[in-house]
Amino acid sequence: MVEVRLYLDVETYRPRPEDIFINEKVVAVGVIEDYTEYAEKSSAVWEEPQVKIRFFTEWEMGSEKEVLYEFYNYLEELLKRSKFVNVMGFNILKFDIPLLIQKAVEHGLRTYAELNKLWNRVPVIDYLQIFLPTNNMVYKGLKLESLAKILEEAVKDVEVPKLYSSGKVVKDLYERGEYEEIIKHLETDLRIIRLIDLNHETVLKLAAERRKFLQLFNNLLNTLNVVAPHFISSLVLNPKTLAQFSF
Repeated sequence: MVEVRLYLDVETYRPRPEDIFINEKVVAVGVIEDYTEYAEKSSAVWEEPQVKIRFFTEWEMGSEKEVLYEFYNYLEELLKRSKFVNVMGFNILKFDIPLLIQKAVEHGLRTYAELNKLWNRVPVIDYLQIFLPTNNMVYKGLKLESLAKILEEAVKDVEVPKLYSSGKVVKDLYERGEYEEIIKHLETDLRIIRLIDLNHETVLKLAAERRKFLQLFNNLLNTLNVVAPHFISSLVLNPKTLAQFSF
């Protein structure tokens, strides 16, 4: 039996932003099975059998129910043949996993109790939660795109894939039937999550340093605003300049 890191991402079709969890359909689930050494040097390894990328999609399987059926059968089989499975992702504790549980119950594939027991067996690492301290414990502004930029700066000897698109465009891609574009977006997200995980110490350090710099800068501005308010009011701050030091 082997140990495996499983990187997880889910793409959905949601007609309106306010329809989250209410009128939302799982259209694709992507995973990366990673059997490489848990070290930064594994960032350069993408070949099978050490690294396997797999997708479960509505357009190939016929329905959301079949996507969930195949995914959960896959996950349970992986748990049976593995000594240890660690699931990793970005915002998976607030979105992906709760939605996968909800949808499986709605389709009668598992009970809540069965699903909670299943996910309780699996250690989950969510990098949205991990990076909150570097963003003043605030969710706003903490996005995968932001971490990808820090990753690119922090790890010079690793090729970081460019984010294919924002998750918001999946709705339009799905309505136009551009399914391959959704897969490209999904795979890019998965690859970036894997690289963040393998290089988490370096990326966390740089993110924390940026946050510290921004806090010092804000403290300086506050001090100057007290001792020299006219000077401060004459300053023109460039938002783009500040943006590079924060999320």
